[in-house]
Amino acid sequence: MKMPSNMTKGFTLVELITVMLITGIISMMVVNLITAPMEAFSDMKRRAELVDIAEITLHKMAREIRRALPNSIRISTVGTVTSIAFLRTIDGGRYASTGSNIFEVNKLINRFELAKSLANLTDADVIASPYSLVIYNLGQTDADAYQGDNITTITGLPLSPDTEVTFNNFSFPFSSPNDRFMVVDTSVVFMCDTLMKQMKFYSGYNFRVDLGGTAVPVDMTQGNLLADNIASCDFKYHPGSATRAGLVTLTISINDAQHSNETVTLLHQIFVENQP
Repeated sequence: MKMPSNMTKGFTLVELITVMLITGIISMMVVNLITAPMEAFSDMKRRAELVDIAEITLHKMAREIRRALPNSIRISTVGTVTSIAFLRTIDGGRYASTGSNIFEVNKLINRFELAKSLANLTDADVIASPYSLVIYNLGQTDADAYQGDNITTITGLPLSPDTEVTFNNFSFPFSSPNDRFMVVDTSVVFMCDTLMKQMKFYSGYNFRVDLGGTAVPVDMTQGNLLADNIASCDFKYHPGSATRAGLVTLTISINDAQHSNETVTLLHQIFVENQP
């Protein structure tokens, strides 16, 4: 029978299913082509964020550690908490070898003249906030600021220009071979707890062991959060020698447990002055 000329032939069921299968295959191929670069971009972004957190943390630590009082760095591990502590210097200089008030050892003194004015402190500064004077810190018996052997509180920079420093009566056990003194403003500790997965920064605690303090606190309830998602920490300190600077090595790993469980590890080394 001849079909009318105005009628259009439709698709058969087999043809329709074939088209759907081909379309599905093409769609899957397109999705795979798009998904792979998107996942790669997401992974790269996540790694970059982890690296950024680790770098910021290490740079903050390095900036503070470079200001450490010579031979004051202490590293301790108690349980899951690893800490690196030190006394932070804010200024320093040389005491005068001649004049009416010169530095003397094994004698109660409360002032001495300076070779030149301090760069960062004025009389108003030391009156408003406590600063400590340290001479010849070796970190050893009889020359350890943590034990109170060679440290006293500054009371003023009375002359103008400030070429003299006054302090609480104190008998220093040693002089510096280079006539040097250091001014300390605070104690600093970085605490890494792998159980809590946190890195904290804490300053201003009582570091004087002779006054009931502790050189390296490990109380993670104290301080400000510096970074979280910390998987591991490793702090090392090589004191160097009389002719070579000390070296601090910091290694931290940060983990992205919420997404890919990926971990990045960064290492940073800092040279520190160890000549008192």
